[in-house]
Amino acid sequence: MNTKRIIFWVGFVIVLALIVWGLIAAINKEKGASPNGPKVGIPAPITSIDHVRGPENASVTFIEYSDFQCPACQIYHPIVENIFASSTVPIRMVYRHYPLPQHSNALISAQASEAASLQGKFWEMYHLLFINHTEWTELGDPRDVFAGYAQRIGLNVTKFKADMDGTVAKDAVQKQLAEGQVLGIYQTPTFFLNGKMIENPQSYEQFKTAIEAAAK
Repeated sequence: MNTKRIIFWVGFVIVLALIVWGLIAAINKEKGASPNGPKVGIPAPITSIDHVRGPENASVTFIEYSDFQCPACQIYHPIVENIFASSTVPIRMVYRHYPLPQHSNALISAQASEAASLQGKFWEMYHLLFINHTEWTELGDPRDVFAGYAQRIGLNVTKFKADMDGTVAKDAVQKQLAEGQVLGIYQTPTFFLNGKMIENPQSYEQFKTAIEAAAK
């Protein structure tokens, strides 16, 4: 085999490999996978431990896997709230915990929201944790700050403090974290519309368009 023919076949193999790689990446993207990450599965059914708002018969069920200490999650918070408040499409929103190991206060902030939930005020604590993000994310121990939030929203602070480090709060967070790991979630926030993962929208308008498309 002469040199020109060798070069031809080597080039042909490289081009073919690139085409196959591109097809695999496109398929993975369609299935809800990162080109550099694992395939992402379908979220677990909604249960009694989930934090849900919006009508049960909504045309769009919106699930967010999130980390209260995550800067990107904090940036998305006002967009998500604006979408939920202003959408003309009925939305049911579900928040699930996915505290990342690199965030030292992610677990305890998630547990704080669960402690508030035990007194019926998950969403109130959810808002305060995101809105006041810079107050607690760099603290060595943010428990006193969280207790201040608990007082602000009218919780029994003594009970809140005990529940924040209690078994019920820890188990709820760990259960949702484990579910997210089984799904193959590789970033926060991760959004699902009617069970299908979407690429993180870059604006309110993109989010609105995705919601309307899911409703159809």
